[in-house]
Amino acid sequence: MKRIWRYLALGVTVYLLVLVSSFPAERVKTMLESRVADLSLHAVTGSVFSGQARQLVYQGLNMGTLHWQFRPVALLLGRAEYRVELSHADNHGQGKIGITPLGRIYGRDLELMLLPDRVINHYSPVAVSTSGELNLVLETLDFGGGLPRDLAGRVVWQDAAVLEPADIVLGDVEVALQGNGEELAGSITRGGVLGASGDLALLPGGHYRVNLVLRPDNDVSTETLDLLENYARIQANGDYVVNASGQL
Repeated sequence: MKRIWRYLALGVTVYLLVLVSSFPAERVKTMLESRVADLSLHAVTGSVFSGQARQLVYQGLNMGTLHWQFRPVALLLGRAEYRVELSHADNHGQGKIGITPLGRIYGRDLELMLLPDRVINHYSPVAVSTSGELNLVLETLDFGGGLPRDLAGRVVWQDAAVLEPADIVLGDVEVALQGNGEELAGSITRGGVLGASGDLALLPGGHYRVNLVLRPDNDVSTETLDLLENYARIQANGDYVVNASGQL
């Protein structure tokens, strides 16, 4: 009798897996768009097990093609989880996206490489030309209705430089990220050639706050120093202080 029940349970499990595997990828699209603000997926094909969206748009920025592959091992922890890959001419990334039994969307081990020009100019009111490579690494991410909750990670801008409207060499800059749903905070852990330290914060409604101290080294250009004197407060010890707030 026990053997019969085992075979019956195995048969039901296989049946459910086959049934779910035939669900259209539209189920994934609906789930993600309903739980992640400002996200839209276009030209979706495949199934909930394996599929793609030809275009993923987040906050109006086209991030390219999204591929997903179901990870059955996560079912042991009571979660539905996917291995995802993002590809675009100007960015690429990978990681894991999942959903808990309560419907919470989360991310783990997410890595994204971007060309900084695309991101900065998407949000900047002034046209900016930059160089270098921007790497976003998130150990954990809990998607919310607005700002992310329970976010932990870092953003690294390697060989950073602003070319226009001013020529400013920044070097390697790294910012540690933390999010709690009420604000997305960044703390500078590597300050580049400007010797930057301090913190930044993005608040609901597009409001921001910047508090920085700059200690430029001897290789900083005269043009950069002139710019700092115009937009920062110089201290008696030679440091430059930047305090700013506003709305994007």
